Amino acid sequence: MEKEKVFTKNIKEIIDVGQNISVEIPSGDYKGVYYSYVYDEDDKHFYILLPTDTLGRAAFLRAGDSITISCISKKNTRVGFETKLVQIIKNDKTLYKINKPIEFYKYEFRENFRVDVLINAKCYFYDHNHQLQTRQASVLNLSASGAKISLNEYLELNKSIIIEFKLENKTFNLSATIVRRSEIDKSTFHYGVKFEELDQKDKDFLIRFCLKKQMEILRMQRG
Repeated sequence: MEKEKVFTKNIKEIIDVGQNISVEIPSGDYKGVYYSYVYDEDDKHFYILLPTDTLGRAAFLRAGDSITISCISKKNTRVGFETKLVQIIKNDKTLYKINKPIEFYKYEFRENFRVDVLINAKCYFYDHNHQLQTRQASVLNLSASGAKISLNEYLELNKSIIIEFKLENKTFNLSATIVRRSEIDKSTFHYGVKFEELDQKDKDFLIRFCLKKQMEILRMQRG
């Protein structure tokens, strides 16, 4: 699908020094969405702070890497542009020098945009004897399409489960399928799960929650 372009006579109507931004890394060890803000600029470049995730972990890139920047314009629209990292500057702060954009487009977070969390949860599943089991779990990251959970139980891939957790006084009971599994130690497993048949209202709530968490980490970065 062709991206919807956004036109402006003044780039500062979209992005300016001091503005909060999201940095999407499309591939590599640091694939994902991170947070930063515009520290400075010159005629052809922006200088952004070292991007970090919601837990403050930095995304280390190399000169020449491609990234996508998005931000909220003065018209209250999320706008994005693709650019490349030109130079890494290390002084009292680590800055990424990036090319200013040639064009902008309307940007929407994908459903798999994830934020790191730590939420107590319950996991329900049927054992081999078709008996319903309940286990305590933790949600480690969350998106509108799935989650990463920690559980002291070995479960098979493609197994159907139900995850119960609470966000902002709203209780979720979500059907999910296990799509990934990693063994942390002899008794702890991390599972990547995909939500099934998620109600649109719940999906919208999760998207808003993820965006809210994004704004919180940006405020923390700014102090």
